[in-house]
Amino acid sequence: MSTKPTYELINPQGRFPLILTCEHAAYALPAKYQGLGVVESEVRRHIGWDIGARAVVAYLAQVLDGPAVCSRYSRLLIDCNRALSDHDLIVEQSDHTIVPGNRNLTDEERQRRIADFYDPYHEAVDALVASQRRHPLTLLSVHSFTPVLGKNERQFDLGVLFDAHDDLAQEVGQRLHHEGYRVRYNEPYSGYDGLIFSARTHGEKNGIVYLELEINQSLIETPAGAARIGTAVSNVCRALFATTSDDDI
Repeated sequence: MSTKPTYELINPQGRFPLILTCEHAAYALPAKYQGLGVVESEVRRHIGWDIGARAVVAYLAQVLDGPAVCSRYSRLLIDCNRALSDHDLIVEQSDHTIVPGNRNLTDEERQRRIADFYDPYHEAVDALVASQRRHPLTLLSVHSFTPVLGKNERQFDLGVLFDAHDDLAQEVGQRLHHEGYRVRYNEPYSGYDGLIFSARTHGEKNGIVYLELEINQSLIETPAGAARIGTAVSNVCRALFATTSDDDI
């Protein structure tokens, strides 16, 4: 293993009372895994990471002065937004792409990936929350979705995912709608199906409010697109989460 952390901290001293996380921020794979037997063009598809999500998180961290934790490696290695018991934690196939390096996985290798990549990420989120206890916090997990999956066209811009904090989810969605975006709730995935695992786990463990935001990848494939969405989301975050005094932020 490299001594480089398997997660990325962005602006960890940021003072805005919002913890940003991005579980599928990168498509990189450690060299020793030899791409898991998947060609790089496939790993760079939505199956390997959430296209544009890290760019949005980095933008939000900068303009809000907020702290963030991002994964450094592909979800194909291990998915940090799944429970350890989830059958999709380490996938053998994703959107018709076979992942040879994940087939016939030994328990030893599974445990190695948990110890090397999964646990450090989640420990980093908890550590960041613990370091930011100056104000009541909200945790926002940022993801992106492919606009077409199979024959299903997802004809909307943003999804607000939740399994609690319904009123806040509705408020966030309404404000994003007023920013000019088509918003749906618990789409393209539902928080009630356990698909906001990371946000829920860290929110409940630390006693803080949590939501997940899903963004249509077609809107954030470029830096300019990520900035446009980031501006809209930052406007909503300032309205809902900023403390009353600028000196407190």
